[in-house]
Amino acid sequence: MMNIQPQWKQKYDVLRNYVTGNPEIHIDTSEVSIPEHLRDEFYRHFDDVRSAVVEAHYGSLPLDVEALCGNYIRSEKEIADLLGVERIELPVDLSSFLHNPKEGLARGLFNRLFEMVQGKITINDFERMAHSDLNAIAAELFRLGYEPWAALALIRLLDPDEAFGIELDEDDEPIVVELKEIAFGRQFHHTTKRIPELILRSEKLDRHIAVKMPLAREVDTYYFPFKRPSRSKKRTGDTSHVLDSRVMFISILPDLKKIPVFADFHACAIESPDLTVEFLTEEDLANPDAVVQVQKRVDYMKPRLGGHIVVINPGPASDIVKPMGNMDVFSVGLDPLKLHWVIDKLG
Repeated sequence: MMNIQPQWKQKYDVLRNYVTGNPEIHIDTSEVSIPEHLRDEFYRHFDDVRSAVVEAHYGSLPLDVEALCGNYIRSEKEIADLLGVERIELPVDLSSFLHNPKEGLARGLFNRLFEMVQGKITINDFERMAHSDLNAIAAELFRLGYEPWAALALIRLLDPDEAFGIELDEDDEPIVVELKEIAFGRQFHHTTKRIPELILRSEKLDRHIAVKMPLAREVDTYYFPFKRPSRSKKRTGDTSHVLDSRVMFISILPDLKKIPVFADFHACAIESPDLTVEFLTEEDLANPDAVVQVQKRVDYMKPRLGGHIVVINPGPASDIVKPMGNMDVFSVGLDPLKLHWVIDKLG
C-alpha cells in the first residue's frame, strides 16, 4: 500500500526543493540569506507549509474557535453600525485570529517552522512541537479574543444610541469629543491620568455610561501609597497595541461634565468605577494565585457595585451566578445574553 504523506509534509518538500534548486539561497543554523528576487516565492512556499500544518490540526483544537470568531465578527459589525464608528481596532495578531482564525494561528508558527528550515530541529521534533504550539496559541488567542467580544456584547446590551470619545482640555480635565473608532486600551495621551476610552448613552438605562479596558497588569500599578517623584514621559496611557489580558471598568455618569479620572499617578488618586469585570477560565478559578490577583485589583479600585468575573469556558454543571468574596462569578461562555446579569447590576 502506498504511504501518502500528510499535506503539510508535501508542502514542506516543495519548500525544500525550492531552496536546494536555488543555490543563491543560504540557510543554516546560524545564517539566513534569501536574495530579494527569490524572497516572495520562498515565503509563498513557507506560508503554504504553515497553512497546511494548521489545517491538519484545526479540527482537534480543544476550543470552539469558529464560534468565538463568528460571534466577534457579528458584534463588531453591529456595534460599528450602531454607533457610526469607522472601525474597531485590535492588535494585529488578535485581529488576524478573530477575522481569519486559521491565518491567525499560522502566524504563530513562523519561528518554529524557521527552526526546522534552518536544521535546528528535526521534522519529527517540528511535528510534535507544532501540535503543542497550536494548542497553546489557540488557547491564548481564544482568551484574549474573548475579552473584546464580551466587551462589545456588554456594550450592545446597554442599547447605546449615542457614543463619545474623551480627551483632556488645556487644564487637563476630561471632555467629550467625537468618537471615530473604538480601540480597547486607547485613551487620550497623558503621562499620569487614566480616563475612560468612550462614553455611551444607554437607552436601556437612560444614563450615560463610561467604559475603559486597561491592561490587568497596568491596574496593578494604579495603587501607589505615596506621590511618585516624577511624571514619566514614556507613559501615555495608550495600551491599545498591547496583546495582554484586560479589565473592564464601567461607570454611570451623573452628566457629561463629570467624567471620572480612574487613576492619577502624580496625585496618587484613584476614582472607583461602579463595577469591574474580568474574564477567567474555569482553570483560572481553580488557581488560588489567579483569583488573588483579581481580588487585589478589586481591592485597589473598590468598585461601588463590586467586582465581577465572567467565566470564558464554564462546565455544564457550573452555577450560573455564584458569589466569591466581594465578587460575583457569572458562567457565560459564548452566550451573549448571559452577560445581562452584569448589566442588571447597573439598573
